[in-house]
Amino acid sequence: MSPPAQRTFPSAAVKVRLLQDAVYSEDEELWPALLRHRPHIEHYFQEIGLELVVHEDDGFAYLKQAQQEEQAGMPRLFRRDKLTKGVAIIGVVLREQLLRFDEKIHDESRLILRMEDLVQLAAPFFSATNDEIRTDKRIEGAIRKAEEMGLLRRLPGAEGEERFEVRRILKARFPVETLKELREQLQAHVNAHDQQ
Repeated sequence: MSPPAQRTFPSAAVKVRLLQDAVYSEDEELWPALLRHRPHIEHYFQEIGLELVVHEDDGFAYLKQAQQEEQAGMPRLFRRDKLTKGVAIIGVVLREQLLRFDEKIHDESRLILRMEDLVQLAAPFFSATNDEIRTDKRIEGAIRKAEEMGLLRRLPGAEGEERFEVRRILKARFPVETLKELREQLQAHVNAHDQQ
């Protein structure tokens, strides 16, 4: 007697990816499946207290803990990532760059930045030290952490030229309404540290 055939669901790969990370429109198989099976996927995750958030215009989708579930005593499935100051700086800088990029009319759909540009953009928010190399290493460490969190995606390139795509999930992690406040807090922190 042969074993029973394994039944696979067309949305299974989408569900697994959503539990790991965001799904993007360039995910050629996952994105169409997500849109096609969206009501089923939403219902599936609602049962365990998660909400599917889809930004079709920006081409990304992710899961977040449903607020009512938090109050109802449901244990948290996702831990809240407490951003380090360095990653918060990188996030704010990237979100501002994405905002400027989206305001301009151009043929590009993705914002691509070089490592050197990211370091230069973030440097004013890192406390000044006499050791420029040490400061650059701290900034590069924060950039790597932002990459691990899915805010950036490293692109293949020539030797010695690191380039990153700025991921649109930043719009969810750093909403434009809070951007000015976050920037002011970071600048105040830097100013206070520099005066010590």
